[in-house]
Amino acid sequence: MKQQHPSSMTFLALLLAVSAASQSLTAADGKPAAGTRVIVTIDRGQDLGQCFGSLFEATSNDGSLVVGAGFQNAYNTRYRADRHAIQFFIRPTNGQRDMTTEELLRPTENLTGAYLYERDGTVYSTYGGLQSWNAKTRTWHRAEESGGTQETMRVGNGTLVFGDSKVSWNGRTILEPPSEGSYQLFFYANGNLCFYHVNRRDGPYRLYKNDEDGFSRLYACPWTPAEEEVDLSKAVVLRLPVVGETTFAWGQLRDQIVTGSNIGGFYVFEDGAWRMLLEPNTRVSYQLYSTLAFHDRLLMGQYPTGRVFEYDGKKITDQQGWPPVLEGVSDRAREAQTTAIYGGDLMVGVWPWGEVWRYNADSRGWTFMRRMFAQPALSSNIVHPYDVENRDNSPQNLWGQRVTSLVPSGSNLFISTSAKSPFEWEPEKYLFLAPDKWKSYGKVYRATMPGHLSASTKWTDSPTKLEFIIREREMSIRQDGVLLATSPLTGSLAEQTGKAGSLKDVKWGSGIYGPHRCVSLEGVVSNLGSIHDE
Repeated sequence: MKQQHPSSMTFLALLLAVSAASQSLTAADGKPAAGTRVIVTIDRGQDLGQCFGSLFEATSNDGSLVVGAGFQNAYNTRYRADRHAIQFFIRPTNGQRDMTTEELLRPTENLTGAYLYERDGTVYSTYGGLQSWNAKTRTWHRAEESGGTQETMRVGNGTLVFGDSKVSWNGRTILEPPSEGSYQLFFYANGNLCFYHVNRRDGPYRLYKNDEDGFSRLYACPWTPAEEEVDLSKAVVLRLPVVGETTFAWGQLRDQIVTGSNIGGFYVFEDGAWRMLLEPNTRVSYQLYSTLAFHDRLLMGQYPTGRVFEYDGKKITDQQGWPPVLEGVSDRAREAQTTAIYGGDLMVGVWPWGEVWRYNADSRGWTFMRRMFAQPALSSNIVHPYDVENRDNSPQNLWGQRVTSLVPSGSNLFISTSAKSPFEWEPEKYLFLAPDKWKSYGKVYRATMPGHLSASTKWTDSPTKLEFIIREREMSIRQDGVLLATSPLTGSLAEQTGKAGSLKDVKWGSGIYGPHRCVSLEGVVSNLGSIHDE
């Protein structure tokens, strides 16, 4: 089935044309087939920072499973998900899944927090110096690339690096720091380099009076890798109402670029212009900490509700119970800091009690997966952990418990924790956490839930063929004939997969990752006649 961007359609018509019966796991010789292969050929066009979205989704013939693949569109404070990483999932429609969690080595010895991101199949830890995780040696190693907490981004075969008020492309500076103030929180999408230009002049948040008093501005600068530098004279600039406005999260929804400011402003860049959807308010807390494409909407993790709000391109809607409040804790000052798609399910990490929640779109149910901290005991009499013990220190909520990262990599989900911010442990100041209770902050875990596989794809300027294979209690991904990743199917999911039968109602170019944004997309489903059929 061939599809041109951005439309989508089901596979049913093709299926009926191929066979009057549903496609079963039976080989040509009448024996049980060795597995199923879904082939999707895409042309991504020129890489301009766009999101490529869903490739396909299908339901098993018995209705027990959904199978799909796509490119995750996610941004968590502080880092953006790898746009070139493909995800492949098998999801039980009843929402019942098992997840195991393994504690890994700490990236740092004395910091109270860790933040992670993945690039090209490698998981990095940022604070305390950039380090990469080596799965074979099960250790962290100092990364060769410099930059510490700087963010990197693949664009085509090159790399953008967002540094301290400047941007480089393949080692060449394309945007120099401003003469006053600073450039903050860069985001490249849809051919535009976006960022905040902030000059607070050491003052508090306040309404804008004039540039001499201070300012915050939003920039959208057209730029492509073919250009030597960013031309600020072509930028579309929005002067913001409040001096000091900056952001925790950027996002993309179709042709829109969106950003929520740290004091409640919400701004949209579309059709070459900025517009303000929500006005900032210095008297009321309203902050967005993450964005995630979810079908045709953008989900945004919010504070102080601790819920993910929904943006449909026109309005923002609070979704009650997304996720629920954990029994035994206060419903105040909650924050959905992290969101991700893992195993075809929505994952959300919530402050201040370090909660991880999972949502299954088929059963429409939320499941509490685990709390990432063992201490202190849950209490609804306080808002944050250690509020009483820390009452004489500032800030009082310093020891709230963050889930800072939810990073899918291979078959795993990497999870990290932090206090309100990562800082050097001071034992003489926080005796109530001595000698080792403080070490719950800054940990990294590797969670595994059968039915997920992700891998970094190679960039191609021409069409590329991606193969998603289920066989012999195993799932794998290939690109242009080269094996990218493989993972075993275990437990109850392996049994379900063996009994599920054919795939039906295949939807090409649509699914949980949002509509595809490729120039073209073609797909076909086939059976594997034998274990040697590659």
